[in-house]
Amino acid sequence: MSDCQVTIVIVPRERFSHSERTLASVYRETTVPFKLIYVSAGTPEPIYRWIASEADLKGFQLIHTDSYLSPNQARNLGMRDVRTKYVVFLDNDALVTPGWLEALVQCAEDTGAWVVGPLYLFGEIERQKIHMAGGILKFTEQLGQRVLYDEQYLFDTPMASVKVPLKRNVWDYAEFHCILVRMDVFERLGQFDEKLLSHQEHIDFCLEVQNAGGAVYIEPKAVTTYVPPPPCDWRDLPYFMLRWSEAWNLRTVQHFNEKWNVVTVRFFTDTAEPEADHTTSRWARGHRRLMTGLSIRRNETSDSCSFLEQAKLMIALFMSVDKDRFDLMLMSDSGQVLTAESALDPDYLFEGLPMHLQAADNENLNLLIRPLANGRPGEPLLVMLDDLDARAVETVRSHAFLILEIKPERYQCWIAVAASNWRSAAALRRLVAQESSTQSSPCWARLAGTKNVGASCGGTHKNYPRVALAEAVIGHLATVHQLENGKAGSYLRSGHVA
Repeated sequence: MSDCQVTIVIVPRERFSHSERTLASVYRETTVPFKLIYVSAGTPEPIYRWIASEADLKGFQLIHTDSYLSPNQARNLGMRDVRTKYVVFLDNDALVTPGWLEALVQCAEDTGAWVVGPLYLFGEIERQKIHMAGGILKFTEQLGQRVLYDEQYLFDTPMASVKVPLKRNVWDYAEFHCILVRMDVFERLGQFDEKLLSHQEHIDFCLEVQNAGGAVYIEPKAVTTYVPPPPCDWRDLPYFMLRWSEAWNLRTVQHFNEKWNVVTVRFFTDTAEPEADHTTSRWARGHRRLMTGLSIRRNETSDSCSFLEQAKLMIALFMSVDKDRFDLMLMSDSGQVLTAESALDPDYLFEGLPMHLQAADNENLNLLIRPLANGRPGEPLLVMLDDLDARAVETVRSHAFLILEIKPERYQCWIAVAASNWRSAAALRRLVAQESSTQSSPCWARLAGTKNVGASCGGTHKNYPRVALAEAVIGHLATVHQLENGKAGSYLRSGHVA
């Protein structure tokens, strides 16, 4: 294995703050020759600068896009420049161990495998907790419907509990945390399916490999791990929430199910009947909660956060309480609506933000956003409290997930209220006097980072204050009981239910 046979392509999985550890791990633990391509898709500026300096120092190829990409989009982008016999796709939250790469290649050479995965651990390597040692798939009929069952062998098993030595073997799938593929496979199958945005990419690809006559192996002599959050950085939030958003989940589920003629994909441990709310969607919805509780303060972002980052962060905070469709509006000081877009999914919203922010800045326009309800059972309700002073903010702070300073010393607070049933929703509406109508909702928020045009605070039009994200708590939900028994009652009466 003296010649370079492998190109490692590192792509974003769900965040960016682990990127430095992943890259350092690859160079520290890999002793056989390799080429490396790093795909940077929307990487925050401080992390991107570090990766770029490492690319200059170590001589690897860096591909950058300003916009976020799904993992399959990033893999396809990186794969275009691979010229070696094998490619290894590695997520940017993975860590590798000594001998990992030569073990993967040796397995492919010995067996002719099209795809080889390692033994996957979960969390820090020292924990020695198995994520999976092989994937099992089974198509079955249930109540007249075709269902795909998925099992991860030895899932969540401590290594110390495994009594029989793990051996190289054929399995139904490997996972994209780390996966080696023969490059000639893509000449037969084409590129990865970019309609799979949030999950099932590994199952889809390995099913295609099997249908084409190829084999998928797991080589336990190669050991890698992936490290989910927490900890994490506030800069991770927009991509993390997009990656596991309801919009991406639903599009992914619909496409995968139609492609493989199933009604749902389920884990072997599921016992309930097939239903519209698919197992994988529920998993992704729960996975978003990993960020819950992370606090953000203005002094943490004010010096290093661009206007675009502030806007994305605010949108991601709404997504953290399950709001991921938005109306967007550009409006003049006189109230004239110049641009209006309705029911935007977060990826389309993020993609158009730079253009809208530039237009708002250049032409002194207000850029307003309104989060929309999704209509799911138990979905949190939003309460907006506008134009509060500092004393009022202090009273409602413990309930709010988002506080904006809309002009000097005047604030807008957003509270997400858990509404598990109609009784709690009705009780909330009794607390909040004004419920927004769908025709003329006042529940518009100026995007963080934009000008509050019309609030010149005694200065000229050139001195419009910027809306600032004062503080936030990701995913924070209040309860009706807390609101009823707290001190915020008088302020809730002037609020609006979004």
